[in-house]
Amino acid sequence: MKPSERQVAILGAGPAGLAAGHFLASRSVPLQVFERNPYLGGLCVTYEHLGFRFDLGGHRWFTKNQELHDWFLKLMEGELVTVDRVSRIYHDGKYFDYPISIKNVLKTAGMWSSAHAVLSYAKAAVLDRFAKGEPANMKDAYVRQFGHKLYEMFFRRYSEKVWGRPCEEMSADWVSQRSKGLSILTALKDALVKSKNVISLIDQFVYPRDGYQRVCDRMAEDIEAAGGQVHLSSPVMKLHYDGPQQWRVEHEGSRGRGIDRATDVISTVPLGLLVRMISPAAPKDVTLAAEALQFRDLITVTVLLDKPQVTPDTWLYVHDDRLLFARLHEPKNWSPALVPSPDKTSVVCECFCSKDDATWRLSDQEIAARVVSDLSDQLGFIKKNEVIDTVVVRTRYAYPVYDPTYRANVQKIYAYLQSLDGLHIVGRGGTFRYNNADHSVEMGQLLAKRLLGLASDHMSVNTEKAYHEEIRQTQAGAKAWQR
Repeated sequence: MKPSERQVAILGAGPAGLAAGHFLASRSVPLQVFERNPYLGGLCVTYEHLGFRFDLGGHRWFTKNQELHDWFLKLMEGELVTVDRVSRIYHDGKYFDYPISIKNVLKTAGMWSSAHAVLSYAKAAVLDRFAKGEPANMKDAYVRQFGHKLYEMFFRRYSEKVWGRPCEEMSADWVSQRSKGLSILTALKDALVKSKNVISLIDQFVYPRDGYQRVCDRMAEDIEAAGGQVHLSSPVMKLHYDGPQQWRVEHEGSRGRGIDRATDVISTVPLGLLVRMISPAAPKDVTLAAEALQFRDLITVTVLLDKPQVTPDTWLYVHDDRLLFARLHEPKNWSPALVPSPDKTSVVCECFCSKDDATWRLSDQEIAARVVSDLSDQLGFIKKNEVIDTVVVRTRYAYPVYDPTYRANVQKIYAYLQSLDGLHIVGRGGTFRYNNADHSVEMGQLLAKRLLGLASDHMSVNTEKAYHEEIRQTQAGAKAWQR
């Protein structure tokens, strides 16, 4: 099929959907993007209030893909700042570097805890060498990589706060995806021997000066300039499958309900919801698998402050069960353009929860008051009279939950969707895969290439086994990546 003969409908105007649309539109493929929200960006939205701008959780741009990085630099030319990354863990009143630094742990934890950590790791390394099979769950995976002591110090509390359940009830897949290739041995090697052929993506990253949503804004601008259409406040209600590459997309918008025909549908809709949107209905076992998929939700409380700075961190991971939030970031530390004046700052506090649980049931006023109290009374970061205002944002379907049954359910759904010619899934929610924003952009581009007949596999993104925050290459390649 020629590019001009396709009619592509993209569900969702987040980074994955827009990246697919951006590539297709630049090749003259007719397309429409349908976004249920009145704004672009999905989880990468940037809010503005009283001159303060802030992302939901802070999204940095880093990628090992040189071609993708060059594309990004061109797309965002003139709008990027370079950020020195400072990430720390707050644990039992002390601050530790993140990612874990052996030198910092030995210095900060004290002799007894450090010795305990070393012995615990040595024991785990020996046991892992003779272990049979894959790790049974998230706890088992972390202990195999870091030992029991470091698991208790740096992973258990935070993980259980994020997911709302014991680590023993979570799949080991999440650990292998998020910390693959990282262990005490790799951290020790990095501390002792700095390879000239390794670029660390930890120390610095680039970021859109006015907030991460600008990436999505720029892609949407190019799509529309090339003749594509981007519809906001236009949720898709139903997908009617009439045969190979014959789709009817039923959606709502400013003119009421409408139906558009498409040869291809690219979905970033949460995977479990997508199955239930398709007509004719999926087989019962597929529907049950879709209903079993769970997402973790998010409430962010942004505290606007009449003070120049709270912490030096880009992220601070809070391993304290007394505090409502598990992570915070300070937008001003990413870009000075995100505050109205140099004497002001803000902090974005992430409260992980599930719809209708105790945290979600708190009113906006209650949750804001609790976060302000935690920042002032528990952490001593602020004084209450420094608070200018607070902004509470509730976000559904933020994080796919890797419970023990998720893999079998996802595989069943994938097999069913592959039988529907012209339907494609992409992005974090769309594939039920814990992607970073750059992974989602890369997936979108690779999917678009495949639709145009180019050899590519968008489902291979974020599956490599190497540590995802290092590039090993020649010095010439290193200079190319850094330009």
